[in-house]
Amino acid sequence: MATMISAATKVIPATGAAVHGKVAKIVCKRNMDVIRLCAYENEPSSIRTKNHPSPAKQSASNRHPGQPHMRTPVDAAIQHELAEARFVSDDLADHIFGHLVPTDLARDILKKFVANGTVEVCEGKPSAGASATVLDEKCDAVQSALDAAFEAAKVHGCIRSHSDAGLAKTPSAQADTEKKAGKASKVHRHFWRWKDFPKVPLGEDALVDFLNKTTDSALNIAKLQFGDAKSKRRNRFAAPEDKHHAVPLAYEADVEDMRPDFLVLPIEAFSSDMKTVDQKYVNFTALRAVGESKNKEFRSGLEQVHRYARGIRRAQPWVHFVLAMTVTKDRMSLVRGDSSGTERLELVLSNGRGCVEFIRILLGLALAEGIDLGQSPDVELRSEARSCIISKLSPPPKTTQTHNYRNSQAPVSSSGPPSVRASLSVEQSSEAAVSSSGQASHTSGASVPSHSKSSAGVSSSSKRKYSEVDNGADAAEDQSNLSKKVKKVDQIAFIPMKVYGYKCWGYYLKDGSRLLALKTSWLDLERVDTQEGVLQRLEKTKPHPNLIVPLKNFKAATKNDGCTTLGTIRAFLGDQLPGFLVENRVLSVSLSELKRPVKYFWGVHDFVRGLRGAILGHEYLTQIGILHRDISENNIVLARRPGEERGYLIDFDMAILQEPEDATAITKPKVLQVLREPDDRARSSSPITPDESKPIKALRTGTTPYMSFNVLYGGNHTYFDDMESFLYVMLLFFFSYAGPLSKEELRAADDRGFVQLLGSGRLSHMRSWPKKYRQWADEKLSDIAAQKDAALTNAARLDALMRSPEIRNCLKDNWDTGLCKGIETLLFSSWALFLESRSTGWQIAPRTQVKHGQFIGVLDAWLEKFSVDEEKSSNCPFK
Repeated sequence: MATMISAATKVIPATGAAVHGKVAKIVCKRNMDVIRLCAYENEPSSIRTKNHPSPAKQSASNRHPGQPHMRTPVDAAIQHELAEARFVSDDLADHIFGHLVPTDLARDILKKFVANGTVEVCEGKPSAGASATVLDEKCDAVQSALDAAFEAAKVHGCIRSHSDAGLAKTPSAQADTEKKAGKASKVHRHFWRWKDFPKVPLGEDALVDFLNKTTDSALNIAKLQFGDAKSKRRNRFAAPEDKHHAVPLAYEADVEDMRPDFLVLPIEAFSSDMKTVDQKYVNFTALRAVGESKNKEFRSGLEQVHRYARGIRRAQPWVHFVLAMTVTKDRMSLVRGDSSGTERLELVLSNGRGCVEFIRILLGLALAEGIDLGQSPDVELRSEARSCIISKLSPPPKTTQTHNYRNSQAPVSSSGPPSVRASLSVEQSSEAAVSSSGQASHTSGASVPSHSKSSAGVSSSSKRKYSEVDNGADAAEDQSNLSKKVKKVDQIAFIPMKVYGYKCWGYYLKDGSRLLALKTSWLDLERVDTQEGVLQRLEKTKPHPNLIVPLKNFKAATKNDGCTTLGTIRAFLGDQLPGFLVENRVLSVSLSELKRPVKYFWGVHDFVRGLRGAILGHEYLTQIGILHRDISENNIVLARRPGEERGYLIDFDMAILQEPEDATAITKPKVLQVLREPDDRARSSSPITPDESKPIKALRTGTTPYMSFNVLYGGNHTYFDDMESFLYVMLLFFFSYAGPLSKEELRAADDRGFVQLLGSGRLSHMRSWPKKYRQWADEKLSDIAAQKDAALTNAARLDALMRSPEIRNCLKDNWDTGLCKGIETLLFSSWALFLESRSTGWQIAPRTQVKHGQFIGVLDAWLEKFSVDEEKSSNCPFK
């Protein structure tokens, strides 16, 4: 973990001031005594270590189009990515909103609420319900309850002075410590009740009405002390008017439940009297926060808001973090997700401290500026009218796995309930003018809805067959009859207008005559020096035609300080960071020349030439002493026009420096290998023992479906492993698509800078991987390694692979009949090359050892043999 980082501070109003309008400049420090790791029994154990602070990617955040995008596999991948990265933070609301709503202001508002009957203090326990005796607001017991609520809020808040730090030793804090040890804390003699809180079952509209009325009342009280200028409302709660369709402009599969129960929208979405909301603003590009209401199922509500918050992050990839809420009849949670994981505050609304923090959260959300809700100050947005298709919601899938949570190991404070499961994928989105994972228009792994399999027509000149049936067990998930359940709606989408000082031209950037792609990524702070070393070496060497090197690369800064997850966002200081195993990530920004993502390929030959170019670029990297370590379809791009170099390698975030390798000659095989009779020679292979002789950051690197079996086993990463990754790029490509898009679709994609528009639906040629290969993304690494290892063991395995129904049915259903034989030959000859590279007599080498020139030779031989098919099978729109 990074141990040195400049102190992250906030200028906040001094608590306890007689007049709230007076502001004192003091340091806000996170209260480590009330922050703890939230773990549960079924998550992987010890998944994060000093050398492996982040688990191997399982693509929850940036799934390939061929991977299933349904709730169950996505949630499973999220759980893996967030293992040992979820924290319960009692000071979260104070940290986010304390500068807007200091604790003493929230206390004074609560006092007013008690006086006017909005909140009641009752004798006994909450179970007494309506029969409980309401205490007089002037009695000593109520005053003592208010004092205790204020004291508890300070104890569990951020530290602003030495006296605040001493509060951690108060009896209230001691009660929390005893509860963590399994001892029961003292029973309260009274409880708090919100008089107008909606009755069970909680109605969405009724809850939103309560939240807004409570916020309005709190705001009126705040105005008496702050004045109108400092009490300007910027956001408001709303409920989707359409109760039967998903909220538009989300990346999730449209058959999923992507309709939050309540939303936080910018004030411009509401009428002047605040009574109605313009439904055009109810979409994922406009959301500032999301929420879910449940009668009792607090855990289920958390799971849903995590999915919704992930949807915001994917629709708005420029945000630094996302907020979400869950509300039940007596509990609520506030979740903040960033690229290092999640923090969560849990409160009981019948508890005094819970009431104080509830007021702080509601008023804070109303007053918050964009930067307080995660919006980037370096991205200027504009609104754009847009139409999109949304689908009717489907019922949630049946739960097949029971999660057992370690409530005793991750308890909350004395004013909160036991902690429960939290999951929020906070990584990246790839399909936007500003991308947070890979080059903006280069990446091809965005999760997009599958509204219609054939939303655009196929060119009349194309002779390809575009099958409507997916290969794989999840074909039913795509629901080919969705047209009966969809409707068209008009929306106001928020898109970037200016990013980091660069003006956006439509959906891309422009520098003179060059079109540029802007990439943002959250890079492990400890990898910054390595990345800069790689980029410096690239700048000092001769440019290579098959590499896209960033024209500019810089770290985003906030007030002259690097924008980091644990520092800038969470405000942990340098001496607090060693206590976290999660990565401290810094926002990295780069600009590079715009190229064409693989999913917009013109034909099979276009893809093969692009793959060949990327391998040439990779070979040059090894010659100058750079190992890429993240070969995937997302990191290969194609030429935008005929006559240019056809393929390029991009993205050097995981690259490292090494000793230069010698160039290899291209060795074209005399005859391409074709399907043959099984070879029954027995050979054996054993897993590779982990190579930790040279510990490096993130030893296992890459995108899981494309990682070599050697790396998956834990072996040392070499360029041979990258070469094997190119093989998997080729194999999975033919499962991912059913021929190219039409010429019209390809031309339109080029015009918009290859950005997949939110709400436009899944591209018509995308297909899901067969079940066997979907497991390469989401199964245990050791299981994936064993499958790949076995498939590269002997000729019999190769023949079985080529005769498997996955490959035979894929070629038959999704590719033109005239191309099937050529594709089969390409796969067989390439796989045989890697298989034979392991042959050492009667033993099998522990890894494949294919050199660049050997693989390029096979590709060249294939392009020559099947050259006659290239022109007639191409959908290039620029002929």
